[in-house]
Order: sequence, then C-alpha cells, then structure tokens
Amino acid sequence: MSSDIVLVYPRTGFDIKTVSLELPLAVLAAATFVDRDGYKVKIIDQRMDPDWEKTLRSELKNGTLFVGLSSITGDQIHYCLDAAKIIREVNPDLPIVWGGIHPTLLPIQTVESEYVDLVVKGEGEQPLLDIANILNKGENGQKLKDIRGVTAKVDGKIYNNPEAPNLNVEELPFLPYHLLDMKEYIKAFGGAVSFLASRGCPFQCTYCCNPFLSQRRWRMMSPKKTLEELEFIRSKWHFDKVKFNDEHFFVDKNRVYGIAEGINDQYSWEAQTRLDTVAYIDYEKLSKTGLYQIQPGLESGNPRILKLIKKEVTLENIIRYNKMLAHTGIVCTYNFMTGFPTETIGEIKETIRMSLKLLDDNPNSEIAAFYIFTPYPGTEAYDLALENGFRPPTTLEGWSKFSRQQLLTPWIQDKRELMENLAITSKFVDQRRIARLFAKTWIPKFVPKLLGKLYRHRWDRENFKMTWDIKLLEWVIEKRVNIFTN
Repeated sequence: MSSDIVLVYPRTGFDIKTVSLELPLAVLAAATFVDRDGYKVKIIDQRMDPDWEKTLRSELKNGTLFVGLSSITGDQIHYCLDAAKIIREVNPDLPIVWGGIHPTLLPIQTVESEYVDLVVKGEGEQPLLDIANILNKGENGQKLKDIRGVTAKVDGKIYNNPEAPNLNVEELPFLPYHLLDMKEYIKAFGGAVSFLASRGCPFQCTYCCNPFLSQRRWRMMSPKKTLEELEFIRSKWHFDKVKFNDEHFFVDKNRVYGIAEGINDQYSWEAQTRLDTVAYIDYEKLSKTGLYQIQPGLESGNPRILKLIKKEVTLENIIRYNKMLAHTGIVCTYNFMTGFPTETIGEIKETIRMSLKLLDDNPNSEIAAFYIFTPYPGTEAYDLALENGFRPPTTLEGWSKFSRQQLLTPWIQDKRELMENLAITSKFVDQRRIARLFAKTWIPKFVPKLLGKLYRHRWDRENFKMTWDIKLLEWVIEKRVNIFTN
C-alpha cells in the first residue's frame, strides 16, 4: 500500500553516525497533524537510508497526494533538489512541497523553481494538513492558492498568502515517533535523542534568522508536558542522553529548574544557552540533575563586533562567566563566528585570543567551531551585507552554496586563508571535543589529540597558513562530509 504523504529529510553535509545523526525533528513535527488525522505518512531520511533513491521511487505510486521536502539554507537545498528531480522524473504531476527555514525566508524565489509547487512558510503542521485535505478531496489547484501559510504556484501564477498563526506548543500532541525506527536513531546518535521543548527566541542577534522567523516570540512547553513526552519516549525506546535543541533553553529559570528536577539525573542532558544566563541560573545545581553540557554562542571576542551583532554581552562578562562555570564540571562548548561585514583581521585575531583564554581558564571548555557568517534574508545583518557588496543568489540552486563554512562573500576574500584555516583547525585546538565525539568511531584516539596539540601551538603563534597537513585534513573531511563551498 502506497503512502498518502511522503516526507524527505535531506542530508546536511555533516552526517556522521554516533556524532551528528539526530532525529529529523523538522519533518517529524510537520507530520504531526496529518498523522493524527489518519493519513499514511512515510518519512525518508537520506542520512539513514543508503538506498533512499530506490525507496523514494517505490513510494511515488498512484494515491500519493504530495511529497514534502525540508531545507535550511546551504547544502540541504542541493540534497532536496536531488530528491525533487527524481519526483519530477517518476511522477511529473505529483505536487512537491518545500518547507523549512530557507523556503520560509524566500518563499517566492523558492516556488519559482521548476522543482517546487508549494512552499509552507513557518510551522508546517496546519498548512500540510490543509494541503492534504484539499488534494484528498480531488479538488483542483485553485483551492491551494488560498491556504494560510502557503505560497503556491498555480497555472503559472504565484500566490503568496499570510503565514498561519503560531501554534500553542503546550497543546500539541506528542510527535509521531512511530513513523521512525527510533531504536536505530538513538543508536545512530550515540544513545541520545534530540528534543524541542520551546520555539522561537526573544533576542535580536543581527546575524540570526530567528528574530524574523519568530518575531522574537518565545513559546515554551511546560515542565510537565516536556517530562511526559520524554518519559513516553524513554518507556518505549531507552536512551541515555537528551539534547535539547531549543534556540535558547534557559530563558525562564523556573521552567528550567522544573524540567531539571523532573529529570533528576535519570539520564544526562545538554542544551543551548547564552553565557549571560550564568548571572541568574544556578548551573552547579543543574549539574547534579544530569546537565553535562551547554552550548553558548559567543561569536566574537571583539567589543565592536559584539555590539554590531547585538549580542548584548560584554567581553569582561564572557571571561568572568567562563571562570564561574569552571567550578561546575559542566562541559562548555563555545560557538564562534567570523566573516562579518567590516570585520578586520585584527578583530578576528582578538576572537582567537579570547577563545584560547577561555580554554585556559576553564578545563571543561571546548570550541565547537569557528563558523563563517552567512547573510540570511530577513536578518538585520543581511542589509549590512548588501551595503558591503553582497550579491544574493537569484535562484534556489544558488543558495545551496551558502553553508556555515561558505567562502563566497566579497569582504572575506582578503582573509580567505585565515578563515579556511580556522574553520578546520578550530574543531581540534581544544584537544578535547573531537576526541570525545569520535570516541565510538574508527578514528584512533591519539589522532585528534596530536592534531590538537599541533594546531594549538600554531594558534599561540598566530600562524594560520594553510600548510600541507591542513590541506590533507581538509581533503579527508571533504571526502567524508561536505565542509566548504567555493
């Protein structure tokens, strides 16, 4: 029996078992209402299914209402297009629906592609159900053009409707986990599950698309509902860790304490945060409930850049809060970002020096990566990028080149070697994180530690040349995962 709806989750460009293969929460959430209302849904995950093309072809039979694809800006667009081309080849008349962050940012440009018929903007639960109900009744395409939250291409004309209202996350049913082989996903993510306990973010960082997507509204699940859903998952499929994927998990300290007390060290957990939460969150207390890792986005170690991107934190407080966290035993994994318009080489080096100081001051600190700024439409920094010579792609395909390690923006060309070096070596320089993450892979433990010592030595001397060993490492990484877009 063929599925009514097929949802495809694409590769990300960094897909490594036990390291980064998380649950495909985007398509799982989108499937919630259609699954609840009795539609037969098939999720195809390119990361987990080595024969995903064969699986997709087998699902494109008579009776399928539409195929949905989910994508952020960058590599996922490329992999979604791979799937869309197969759909057009096998069943040219089958509607192709795109959703996710990138189609939401640029719905009209996205739907202009020959491989897109409909775009779901924002949260997809209700619009997908509306699309399914119309197609299931056999009604013509004219009905599709009026759905809230949808940009539709009907008879060659584009209809861009207002977004659907935001959902009350407290009232949503549990995600339809039965659509996935949960045991395999938990195994593929090193015994962990990923979970989203809130949506949106109240802050205004200029490089981030969230202020545009959520209008700075933060909507949370209560501790009770969060714990009930986690216990449901745990009772059916055992897990050892939870990775909360909330944009900012620690907005409301009472909610955080409520969830933490419910977990009560039954399993370990990690979450994204802002470093200034140290001022009002008792992390020592949380460490006793199983919190083992936090991921603050610091971005820069230069005061001007911090102000430019509206990070709302001072350099002095970053140093102070990191020292305070050193006493908790919690792993602090810091994210950095370079390549902002007007940023100088000197300012980038200030960020490098600060990152090394954080490592020295806190034996539990790590560097996730030095990412490269990508101008997302709808962000405040996008306007600054245009002022500094950025020419945005005019097609959906063009945006597939703009990952978080892109080397295309005009103002970074004189810093290209430095930034390419940082993007690779930053993952090793702490001599901790890569060894921990890759402990269950085939890579010998001494390799990341040896590379870490070498790159730390060079960082201390501000030697950022692309030497032969880094080029070799880059080649190995590109064979395993996609890192750079040139």
